[in-house]
Amino acid sequence: MINTEENSIFSKTFEEMPGTVFKCSCGKVHRVDIEKVFVRNNGVMDELVNTLEPYREGNLLVVSDHNTYKASGEAVVKLLADQGFRFKSFVFEPGKHDLLPDEGTTGRVLIEMEQDTSFILVVGSGVLNDIARVVSYRTHKPYAIFATAPSMDGYASVTSSMIVNGKKVSIPGKYPIAIFADISVLRAAPMIMIQAGFGDVLGKLIALADWQLAKVMDGEYYCETIARLVQKAVDNCIESTEGLLAREEEAIAHLIEALLLTGICIGLAGNTRPASGTEHQLANYWDVKFVEADQEHPLHGNSVGVGTVISASLHELAVDIIPAGISYPSSKYVIDALERVETCTNPKDLGISREMFLDSMLNARNRKKYTLLQLCHDEGKLTEYAEMLARSFYG
Repeated sequence: MINTEENSIFSKTFEEMPGTVFKCSCGKVHRVDIEKVFVRNNGVMDELVNTLEPYREGNLLVVSDHNTYKASGEAVVKLLADQGFRFKSFVFEPGKHDLLPDEGTTGRVLIEMEQDTSFILVVGSGVLNDIARVVSYRTHKPYAIFATAPSMDGYASVTSSMIVNGKKVSIPGKYPIAIFADISVLRAAPMIMIQAGFGDVLGKLIALADWQLAKVMDGEYYCETIARLVQKAVDNCIESTEGLLAREEEAIAHLIEALLLTGICIGLAGNTRPASGTEHQLANYWDVKFVEADQEHPLHGNSVGVGTVISASLHELAVDIIPAGISYPSSKYVIDALERVETCTNPKDLGISREMFLDSMLNARNRKKYTLLQLCHDEGKLTEYAEMLARSFYG
């Protein structure tokens, strides 16, 4: 049944959002096709068992890596064994570098699947979730994610950010059947992952402004309701910033809720616009360059946070060419927010050289997604602004 009162979406809790369908003033009918979302301090394991019950006759594939297995995977596997489920547990072992969402890791999960695999359960965060979504989409096997860190916004997304043939690409997928977020588990995540999640949330301030810019400059579809949903989640998260370093329950809850809601909004919009703009174009470009050089790359959310500083600084240089009424955050606002969680604010802090920085400023834009970078390029100002920013960040 379509709910014509779209404003009701703002009063729903996360556990009420799954299955929501409403006709929006933007002209589209929006749907939240996730079946279940659980963000709780306790009882998540019970909900996991209840959700998996319809798949008991099949063979579950539980996927984790050596870190996430210690965080929650071992407990999940023990629970499934105690409850009499048939399952296979596959754990990615440590390698030379951190796990990458590429052809090799995706193929490995496919190899580990049995002919009678009925369900894929991922215990982890960004990379594992991206891999599982692609495998699930291509094999028509449902999957769910048991979150181990509030580090990124992809839990509820319908696309996977993958590295294919050395390039960062967005591959279509589908929502997980369910998302399980145990606050006590998320609070115990490494602080660098909590900081990464916060950087990813801050990036939405640029993404939303770039979305408005694309509407004005390129005639792109824009939904005010979706933008308001994202902004509300970001505001709640920023208001509780002080509690993140102390791992306060409310602050961690607001962080994961902002990350989950952004992913849901990607599904509502049918693209990554609510979550990704100039800041992600820069972060994605750096990710690929580090991979090409066979070097460890920073956590994606930390790169997004720095990309947000750069984007806000670029806006301040380009303010005279930006159409009126489009609201970008100030660089001071972004830097102050990141400093409150004691994380990176300068590309140098991420190990990005001056040469890589200039290269990314000039080449990270994507003509298929209009952003501030494209505007500056079209106005013949991008090289000038990039050099000015390089002097600011590198001296």
